[in-house]
Amino acid sequence: MHGKSLQDRIHEQLRAAILSGDLPAGTPVIEADLSARLGASRTPVREALRRLESEGLLEPRGLRGSVVRALDPSEVSCIFEIREALESLAARRAARTIGAAGLAEMAVRLDGMRAALDDPAEMERYDTAFHDVILANAGGERLKRMLGDLREELIVHRFLSLSDPARRRETVAEHEAILAALRAHDEEAAAETTARHIAQARAAVLRLTPAPTGAQEQA
Repeated sequence: MHGKSLQDRIHEQLRAAILSGDLPAGTPVIEADLSARLGASRTPVREALRRLESEGLLEPRGLRGSVVRALDPSEVSCIFEIREALESLAARRAARTIGAAGLAEMAVRLDGMRAALDDPAEMERYDTAFHDVILANAGGERLKRMLGDLREELIVHRFLSLSDPARRRETVAEHEAILAALRAHDEEAAAETTARHIAQARAAVLRLTPAPTGAQEQA
């Protein structure tokens, strides 16, 4: 984390603890307690907590601070179905017009993912950048806005998916297939490989998401 601000370091430390399960769903997260434990002023802690709330990892509880948010499998499934439709459309559109520069940029991002197999946070950054290139070449401002709005809701789920080492390796292979389809300017293959990639990510997240207590009792 060399060179990162204190706020960034606190944010990444807490996010890693939540995604790893060290801070399970329902755990209270109190600004004053964290500030004292980390030996930091309350301002960077407060900003880190706000970022985690915006990412959907924490749920604010007013004056009582925040708690680690439980993921709802039905909500997860719905969000990924929306993402599958939009990302597939973006890939189909990008396959029509993407040029050598865009393809080269995607190859660099893919190389970064291969090099970051042991670093989920770094891999997520390259993963996001890879899809950003597709979106930049897809055209359509409305599509860009819709996927942009969805991104905040997706980040917690994407980190959960990439917390699994096997899933990280699968993700690289899926991105290789997407890039091959775009290089061939094959719209159908670009859409299909992208849809398969998102569906696999959804399956991984649902596998790693604990069922709500009520659902477990009814099973």
